[in-house]
Amino acid sequence: MKIQKVEAAKKQMFIVHLSDGQKFRAHEESVVRYRLISGRELDEDELDEIMEGISYDEAYIKALKYISYKLRSKYEVEQYLLDGDFMEQVAAHTVDRLMQEGYIDDKRYAEALKNTMLNTTLKGPGLLQRELKKHRLNQFLIDEAVRDFDDSIDADRMNKIKDKELKKYKGAYRQFQMKLKEKMMVKGYMNHHFELIDFNDDFDDTSFFEKDFEKYYNKYRTRESGWKLKSKLIQSLLRKGYNYQLIEEKIGGIEDEIFEHDD
Repeated sequence: MKIQKVEAAKKQMFIVHLSDGQKFRAHEESVVRYRLISGRELDEDELDEIMEGISYDEAYIKALKYISYKLRSKYEVEQYLLDGDFMEQVAAHTVDRLMQEGYIDDKRYAEALKNTMLNTTLKGPGLLQRELKKHRLNQFLIDEAVRDFDDSIDADRMNKIKDKELKKYKGAYRQFQMKLKEKMMVKGYMNHHFELIDFNDDFDDTSFFEKDFEKYYNKYRTRESGWKLKSKLIQSLLRKGYNYQLIEEKIGGIEDEIFEHDD
């Protein structure tokens, strides 16, 4: 079997034509390494060896391009190659090579992701842990990165989150605290982070209370009266987080006949 011709293609690729009608693509690096030149004679064993080598070269080049855009985990690169129809041993060999050459480093990946989340987002260490587990990092590396993240969280960060959420909030301040805690848990924070927050805000929820009182009063008065109306009002406003004393004062300020009898 003879190489009939080697034809240049795009992006440093070449198409190698064989005398038996076969053809295959090879990167410039493979063409040079395996001396793929017109007129060269090849036997079956040589061709098999060259094709295997080309597969490794192709996987390596594709992986290099993939990690050139941003840091990738070992698992991420391996999955990328497997999804690209490379055989398992080719993907594993390529990842090992890239690790030896320093292009893949899960410790550096964990550190970089931690710094990105810490400095450019309001996410917490729980989300970092979740992300690193998704990338199948060694548990020791995960624990180390999460611990470093946790140690970097201070009152300034937590109060920044609180202030941001409070600007958007409309309702009882006590309920705001509960909702904030729920949201922080979703963002990956824990109870000891919540304790760093200063809740001594000058937040007046009176206008929100008045609106909610009117809303529930209008909702229930068409079908309830007297004690039942009063009870439903109190329950609904308590669920919204308003202070019981504030509710009682409001109801006490309304004319007695509104609540004086049941239907």
